[in-house]
Amino acid sequence: MGKIGRNDPCPCGSGKKFKNCHLGREDELFFIQAEKMKQDIAQKIMSLPEVNYGRSKEMACALDIKNLIGNTGFSRIKFIDFGAYVALESFDKGHLREKHYSAAGLIVNPMKTQEKDPETIYVAITPHIHDSTLTHELAHVLDFLGGSGLLPGMAYQLSLKAHISIDHLDHPREFGDWMEYLKNRFHVNLDAEDTIISYLHKQNMLMEGSLIKSGDIRRISAHSRNMMKFLASHKDEIDELIKNRLGYTGNTSS
Repeated sequence: MGKIGRNDPCPCGSGKKFKNCHLGREDELFFIQAEKMKQDIAQKIMSLPEVNYGRSKEMACALDIKNLIGNTGFSRIKFIDFGAYVALESFDKGHLREKHYSAAGLIVNPMKTQEKDPETIYVAITPHIHDSTLTHELAHVLDFLGGSGLLPGMAYQLSLKAHISIDHLDHPREFGDWMEYLKNRFHVNLDAEDTIISYLHKQNMLMEGSLIKSGDIRRISAHSRNMMKFLASHKDEIDELIKNRLGYTGNTSS
């Protein structure tokens, strides 16, 4: 925040001069401006047009959130264009440009829009999104609303402390439950990455959401090591499962 003159309009938007408003209480301006930024980004996200790429409309319309999960307050999924959403989120651009996102999806953190639109979960997708990615993102939505309560990236700091892959924390057992449900309901052929997650789920190797939420570094690290050992010991079997699937690279490490 630049230097504000005593007779300048107060940045809080009251219309008063700074000296008659927040002079001596400048620390409050930070929170006021942060709240304004939050409201601005929420409005911009809500203003993005709905898109119907791939099978997104079919899947979203078929999912009755209240019937599946109960009354969480959220009752609608709105798909928005991935590129348009990223353009709004300047703090994410540098990271997102490191990869190619020709067929990507991303659940928008509901905290950004819930105050202004408490009924809608927003999911950003690209025009060439495939069924497996749609299933993956919808599983995150259902897991957040009626499963572990976690969102991708929420446990990032925990992954650093535990020295483990964030993937082990982003895909808890409850996420696996929902992915299997969606895969079967919409007859989806999972890509290589999701096939590995599905395999781990069937072998009861995914972490429970409650363990992740506990923050117990010792137990979380031990579970992650066991998962890695399991993957290594079943490498040939997993490779056979994924070798003809989209995204196969020949590497089954997670």
